[in-house]
Amino acid sequence: MTTLPRLGLGTVQFGLDYGVSNQSGRPGEAEVAAILARAAEGQVGYIDTAPTYGNAEVLVGRHLPARHRLRIVTKTPPIAEERIEARHGILLLESVATSLERLKVGALHGLLIHHAGDLAKPGWQYIVDALAETHARGWVARTGASIYDAGQLDLVESRFTPQLVQMPLNALDQRPIVSGALARLKAKNIEIHARSVFLQGLLLMEPKALPDFFLPIRNDIETLHRCWAEKGRSAIDGCLGFALQLPEIDAVIVGANRVTEFDEIVDVARHSAGITDCGVMPAINPVYLDPSCWPAFGR
Repeated sequence: MTTLPRLGLGTVQFGLDYGVSNQSGRPGEAEVAAILARAAEGQVGYIDTAPTYGNAEVLVGRHLPARHRLRIVTKTPPIAEERIEARHGILLLESVATSLERLKVGALHGLLIHHAGDLAKPGWQYIVDALAETHARGWVARTGASIYDAGQLDLVESRFTPQLVQMPLNALDQRPIVSGALARLKAKNIEIHARSVFLQGLLLMEPKALPDFFLPIRNDIETLHRCWAEKGRSAIDGCLGFALQLPEIDAVIVGANRVTEFDEIVDVARHSAGITDCGVMPAINPVYLDPSCWPAFGR
């Protein structure tokens, strides 16, 4: 079986109702177990999770076979207070210890600051010191941050040198490429994980079925679909092909609510025809690229 070491399984949908195109809610535990079993068969290289993803870490630890070879990446808890104190560093370490217990592993491949904005608060040094301590204790191989935009990346790099950065990147959102950030990070030997390659499923939906909120970018998504169709590629293939063709990307994180969805993603990634060049998309208003800015879409 051909493995896909650059493909990663995201788990937010295991613990939360997630995705603009998801009309069925969270998968049942049996479905989660089936997806994780597929992942452990060597089809993907990474698992991406977080303590804020509901019970996702617990489910991963419960159902991922003990002898799996997947590299697990989790995240730090958010800090609600406006000032960070020494106790927050202690809480961060306790959170990582709890994550290790839930995931049933002795060490993690990666630990990411989940909310990069915490590094803008007074006392941010306690976070950086706690990250360094996870290294010293042998809990984590790489530390870094999950970022949403160039401003957050600048903030992270002003505070410490990340070894791993997770960022949004897809055929519609090419900001890290256009800005040169992708090439710059890779020149520093920083591991890069791309998320939102389907933009929460938005790029897989028929453009005419998009919620009205997305009307200003419907033509842009139609342009992508038209380009992919002309090349004989499905929307899934177009999205995956775009991300996987980039040599700077070490992992492409995808999510699935059903094992059939996961199998389709794996099959498409395995047989992807290589380069998917639909050109550089015009600048998109960031509000349509950041799901945290979207209204809640009812099911």
